[in-house]
Amino acid sequence: MNRTEDVFLSHEHLWSYRTRTVDPKSQTIRSVTHNGILQRSTAETLCEEAARISTKELVELKSANHCPFTFNEYLSYYFYKIYLAYNCSKNEIIRNRWVIRNLIDPNITTDPLLHNVDAKYLKDLINACKAYCEGTEYAVAKLLQLFSDDIWKHGEVSCNPAPSPAAYKKPQTTVLLYTSERLKIFLNAVYSSSCPHRLEFLLALFCGLITGEILGLTYKDFTPCTRVLEIHHQYIKNKQLSPDASRYIYKQLDTERIRDFQVPDFIGEELIRR
Repeated sequence: MNRTEDVFLSHEHLWSYRTRTVDPKSQTIRSVTHNGILQRSTAETLCEEAARISTKELVELKSANHCPFTFNEYLSYYFYKIYLAYNCSKNEIIRNRWVIRNLIDPNITTDPLLHNVDAKYLKDLINACKAYCEGTEYAVAKLLQLFSDDIWKHGEVSCNPAPSPAAYKKPQTTVLLYTSERLKIFLNAVYSSSCPHRLEFLLALFCGLITGEILGLTYKDFTPCTRVLEIHHQYIKNKQLSPDASRYIYKQLDTERIRDFQVPDFIGEELIRR
């Protein structure tokens, strides 16, 4: 359920506590908030007692239905024990951890046993996350599809219940074109600070190099006397990983992308200085 503190001060200056309530009939765990308590110590005592009872009831519910996980419990297990074991993209790991903590967890108001997860439950959960910002529905749907595929393959459900991410609007990457004024502001910031990546910024802005091409440069690609820069390699993620393989590879560019050109004097000076 929501991972915020379970005992908190409400807006009426009284204490509240949040606990889980087990519903044996629907085989669902619900989040319930109790309000109007005068003292924090009383709220903490009641919260601890309620947690003890709900934990006991949940164990009994799981045992009676031969299901060791609720949806939220298995989502956490899946991410830390399964997903992290095969996913090597640090960016994807960080993004999906953020999606779970900041989008999915806060919007789980009911937590069914794993084998009761269906398409409606997942669609409602995705819909509850859309208020955060544009694109969150797609991010949540994409993660839940991976999760649902796992529980389907392990026989917890009869089919993959997750809706396709294609049903939700995918956020589009937009190219930002600086106006002259914005470019002056950006360059003033770069030159007025001890920016360690000044050269990289200049190569991107004034030579049209993309990130992988910049990372693929070596000093032998630049001829100082002529100020000619050769672009023929890039540094990219390795999509065919084996246990002993590097996460990134140094790759020859396609023929049509290999090029050389004379850089402006101020970039040549930065290259020589580097």
